[in-house]
Amino acid sequence: MEEELKALTEQLHEYNERLPAIARRARARNQEPDFFAEVKPFAEEVQAVAERWKAAAFRWIRQAQPKYVHERQIEAAVDQMAKWSVEAFYPSVPEHRIKQYSQAVAYTLALVKKRLGETS
Repeated sequence: MEEELKALTEQLHEYNERLPAIARRARARNQEPDFFAEVKPFAEEVQAVAERWKAAAFRWIRQAQPKYVHERQIEAAVDQMAKWSVEAFYPSVPEHRIKQYSQAVAYTLALVKKRLGETS
């Protein structure tokens, strides 16, 4: 269970690291993306991983009861990843919002990774 959660956490971290570059390209291009060709496939891929991560994290939280990690945090991170994986493609989304999403998700992922290390 913990190995799956570690792998999914790392995968979400990689997505979170890629999204600022997507946002920068969108601003540089300064045009609306093709939703069905660009945005939807990527967002669905991220969402699928995030949902698997959420299920694994919930199981881990219920079993290991790690300090300072709660289901609401996990839920919030999944919601932010869903929004972030779409909004990064749009040049009209303010840079500060992109940064907020990225930092919030990064914090939760780092916390899960740290607590996983403590419970292994």
